[in-house]
Amino acid sequence: MVDISLIIGGPQGGGIESAGQIAIKSMVLLGYEVLGSREYHSNIMGAHSYYHLRVQQHRPRSLKLPVDGVLALDAESVFTHFRDVRPGGILVYDPGTKSTRVDAIQPMAGPLKKRLKSLFDSRGMQPVVESAVKLAEEAGARIVGLPLKEMLKTLSERTGAPVARVSRALNTLGLASMLYMLGVPVEYIEKAISLQFAGKEKVINMNVEAVRIAVDYVREAFGEPESRLPPGPRRGQTMMVATGNDLVAMGKIVGGLGVITYYPITPSSDEALYVEKHSYISIDGPLAEKLGYDKIAVAIVQMEDELASINAVLGAAAAGARASTTTSGPGFSLMNEAVSLAVEAEIPVVVTLWMRAGPSTGMPTRTGQQDLLHSIFSGHGDAPKIVLASGDHVEAFYDAIKAFNWAEEFQTPVIHLLDKYLASSMVSLAREDLDPSKVPITRGKLLDNPPADYRRYEVVEDGISPRARLGSATMVITGLEHDEYGYATEDPVMREIMMFKRERKFKVIEERIPDEEKAVLHGDSEASVALVSFGSTKQPILEALEMLRDEGVRARFAQVRLLYPFPGRLVEEMLEGVEKVIMVEQNLLGQLAMLLRAHTSIKPDSSIVKINGRPLYSFEVAGAVKRILETGEERVVVSHGS
Repeated sequence: MVDISLIIGGPQGGGIESAGQIAIKSMVLLGYEVLGSREYHSNIMGAHSYYHLRVQQHRPRSLKLPVDGVLALDAESVFTHFRDVRPGGILVYDPGTKSTRVDAIQPMAGPLKKRLKSLFDSRGMQPVVESAVKLAEEAGARIVGLPLKEMLKTLSERTGAPVARVSRALNTLGLASMLYMLGVPVEYIEKAISLQFAGKEKVINMNVEAVRIAVDYVREAFGEPESRLPPGPRRGQTMMVATGNDLVAMGKIVGGLGVITYYPITPSSDEALYVEKHSYISIDGPLAEKLGYDKIAVAIVQMEDELASINAVLGAAAAGARASTTTSGPGFSLMNEAVSLAVEAEIPVVVTLWMRAGPSTGMPTRTGQQDLLHSIFSGHGDAPKIVLASGDHVEAFYDAIKAFNWAEEFQTPVIHLLDKYLASSMVSLAREDLDPSKVPITRGKLLDNPPADYRRYEVVEDGISPRARLGSATMVITGLEHDEYGYATEDPVMREIMMFKRERKFKVIEERIPDEEKAVLHGDSEASVALVSFGSTKQPILEALEMLRDEGVRARFAQVRLLYPFPGRLVEEMLEGVEKVIMVEQNLLGQLAMLLRAHTSIKPDSSIVKINGRPLYSFEVAGAVKRILETGEERVVVSHGS
């Protein structure tokens, strides 16, 4: 069974993202499935950044620590990750950095420097790279020194380019060395480079030459690898690799996106940039024949701020387009007034909210689940809306389509809740994993020919009035309370009629959205231990269930997908007979636990919490569950990750 984990570390802007993607593509070409995630500093070019990936024969559920190999392209990466290598794993570093002191690394966080110096002091060692390497070796790691400067000189001589130019291939020298030692055939590394830099022949040639120099050096210094990694089960199949940002953008496009706006903010901007790259969608077949053209345009606009972003899509949605804006916590705060407007005016708009570690700007490039209550209680007045959370990359794709369907069917804003981990992590996918036909596009009560006496807010039994496109009929759309035509009114009777009309929609939403879209029960349905969570913790929890089962611990997992309206009855049924309920959340307050207590008779017994901004690992969940079962602790805080 192949199960390989790697960390590629170096300075931000030093090609870490490219190295990670080349590693992923090499493994996917070889026939394996991959999960990779990038961790990077928010505001200092040159600060530590790393790519963490895992390779298996099936799609990995979560990242893994310790890893089989750490590639440290600078001294800071050695200091940050020397304890992440498993016994028998390899630490690849540049011996030219061995005398670098902790204090000399300007971007490194002060608290980490302090912890490292304390560690070295306790061992009677100098606070230098050489000491970190020695500790890794004592812990069982195999140390591999790469003379990166000399290798760059060789690359310069072979390509005829100056050292300053070929230094951009430093990441490839290190990556190729590590992959070759792990048994990855050279030809797959070279193919991955061709894919990564497609259309840039000079860049490809330079990096391929770097691969050959690296492999020649490793063969001469360390010999041939003990074995070559055999082809994986996906070898020869058409596969794709995509981030969560990519997949939400894809879902929106195939779901009929007409207009998308955004104001730049991490990590949502990459979603908008993906749409921008594909703003003209080629079509063929019957649809092209019907329309008389072979391309469909998507309007994408970078607005001056978040207020403009959401108000622009409210206008687009009122005009009949499928419209969405994308943002993160601080940006969503600015959108709150318009969320209320969408509720009052019954405008079907989709807001994609990528959660990150707050409050305020907090740690803007790190993950978290702290905007759950913010999303549900966004807006003023009684402003209910639909909130759904995706648990993984595939769900994110389909949910992006469903969000449009639900927004238009129920004429209400839909908040699609995701997080930074899903945004920037990349997975391998087969073609059959993404089938848009599984979610047919439904547009609800959208009139092509509204009647002469059209009433935009006609009072109907289900609370959902027939909707006409702006301009196709006389209507008034306003944030003021209104009558059936949309004219402002403060009549006390009409006020109650309209409030009850909007309330009735949410009873209909609860009835029409299928149970399987609201919550999903995983694992052993008869187990007396239950985990409850939402969002991207899904896959680590699923792997943790397997780890617990192997150790004789039976557990079930209730994944809540629809956060509002909260499926209280359904979750209570899923937890029937449970003796211990354990919440798993990446926020401090236990926001999902608050919802559970508010909407059910269940009082959670314990919680597993992660708040350090790093991804949740399956071994953390499994270990915390066992600890809770042994000690009865009410809250276990897990803290792995660099």
